[in-house]
Amino acid sequence: MSTMTICLIIFALMVIGFFIKQLPMSFTSMAVLVALVLTGCVEAKTALGAFGSSTVVTMVSMFIVAAGLSRTQMINHLSKLLLKVTGGSFTKVLASYVVVTCILGQFIPSITALFALVCPLVVSMCEEMDISPSKMMYSIGLVAVAGSFTIPPIGPYAASFIEDNGYLTEYGITDYAFTMFTEMSIKVPVVLFVLVWAIFFAPKFAPDKPVMPLKSTEGRKRAQREPLGPVQEVLGYAVFAIVIVCLIFQSFGLPSWVIPTVGACVLVFSGVLSEKEAIDNMGLDIIMLYVGVVTLGSAFGNTGAGELVGDTVAGLLSVTHNSYIIGAIFFIAAFVMTSVLYNRAVSKILVPLVILTSMSMNCDPRGLMEMCYIGSMCSVLTPMATSVVPMMMGAGGYDQKALLKMGWIPSIVMAVIAVGVGMTLYPCY
Repeated sequence: MSTMTICLIIFALMVIGFFIKQLPMSFTSMAVLVALVLTGCVEAKTALGAFGSSTVVTMVSMFIVAAGLSRTQMINHLSKLLLKVTGGSFTKVLASYVVVTCILGQFIPSITALFALVCPLVVSMCEEMDISPSKMMYSIGLVAVAGSFTIPPIGPYAASFIEDNGYLTEYGITDYAFTMFTEMSIKVPVVLFVLVWAIFFAPKFAPDKPVMPLKSTEGRKRAQREPLGPVQEVLGYAVFAIVIVCLIFQSFGLPSWVIPTVGACVLVFSGVLSEKEAIDNMGLDIIMLYVGVVTLGSAFGNTGAGELVGDTVAGLLSVTHNSYIIGAIFFIAAFVMTSVLYNRAVSKILVPLVILTSMSMNCDPRGLMEMCYIGSMCSVLTPMATSVVPMMMGAGGYDQKALLKMGWIPSIVMAVIAVGVGMTLYPCY
């Protein structure tokens, strides 16, 4: 059996592994890495080298720097400020919680944790105002899923563009590159629509009363920690701001990994984060997932499987050179796949296919990659898309029919906005 065939089989097994969810995706990715080495699809030196790449070092450091920011009182201050803006009207109350959820979604690295944090507050407010939670909960869930991680410079994924550039580099693409604001430029219009829909229109489509028994949703209790001292509090803000500015200006000639690494060390040395807190926030699951996927990319190139896959998909798309049609195909693919498969898994499966297809078509892969990312983050039509959806269904008393009724219109509009903006800013040709 040729290494090309073996590589394609391993890729198929990875997709199946992501689908059945018997193992965490990070360990499935590591199993793929080991299998590629053992079967000769990639050299051990190449696989292990991915762990020490500048991309991985930058990602780890930025996770720690973002954790330093979240250790400060900034999120608490923002939350308290916005929660005070609750007049007597249903719309104003809902708008307050929608805005709170969106803002917190820029800082909290887990949409599940975000929803678990906000949901009990919404339930309590509904009880106080004698409003059925079924009228509010879909709005909060939609914003938690589709409205998070919109503004990379202030969120936990400030270095996500470096990860994307790592993928391009691994596949030998040097003509195109992502910036810190690439995804933001596409996602902001989508999120603005989501906010407006969640506040003014979603309640009109939500059931007046729960159609299923309500399930109590306990907020994820955060460990009670003493506030930072004044010096550490300032350092938490300052280090993050300096690192972001340096990344924007390419670290003033320094390697991209140096500044965030220095920032991470300063946060630990100064006591903003303890050693354990820094290690816990390294995002090792994301790193393991990334390393496995980029190693698969090397194997695709070594064995010729990448050229075969890219040419096959490009052949299917050869009937058109319209960027909007091609972008819509990948957005819909990501959206539909997310309805039956976890959203992070979908993006990791589709991104290599996008890159390989773009190489075969000799086109810009950036817009298509963003269609995969955003498409996978816009699906809230089924409980399989993300753990937030079943939580939202339990807290709001929704069934599958109610989800479809509430979700089909915003899903179509989000698709139109994302494809329209994304493929205008980053067309294939």
